[in-house]
Amino acid sequence: MPFARQVSIGRVALVQYPEAEAGKLVVISDVVSANAALVDFPGQTRRVISFKRLALTDFTIDIPRLAKKSVLTKAIAESEVEAKFAKSAWGQKLQKRVDKAAMSDFDRYKAAVQKMKRSSQVRRAFNKLKKSAK
Repeated sequence: MPFARQVSIGRVALVQYPEAEAGKLVVISDVVSANAALVDFPGQTRRVISFKRLALTDFTIDIPRLAKKSVLTKAIAESEVEAKFAKSAWGQKLQKRVDKAAMSDFDRYKAAVQKMKRSSQVRRAFNKLKKSAK
């Protein structure tokens, strides 16, 4: 089965590591070698990054090779890539992870109590169905 996400100019990718840049979106501006690409995004510096550090997304932007920052910014605004990624399951998962890391002790306690209540209700409903099936 062929890969669904190919490296191409305008492909949006997610930086996996280093920790300082993890979770940031970038756009591939040029392919430098078989192992690295030139990436850029508004508010970030243009740099060469290894493909090992990137996770390719399903989103692409129609930009020319080595596009200027102004062209890139305009193309990103028109395609609304950041909003589309935030709505995707992947973006929502990353946002949940960020929200969970920002929780206070009391917030974690409230979440644990909610989880216990929910699992108790599910367990009761399951046992009721199990008894009626016999």
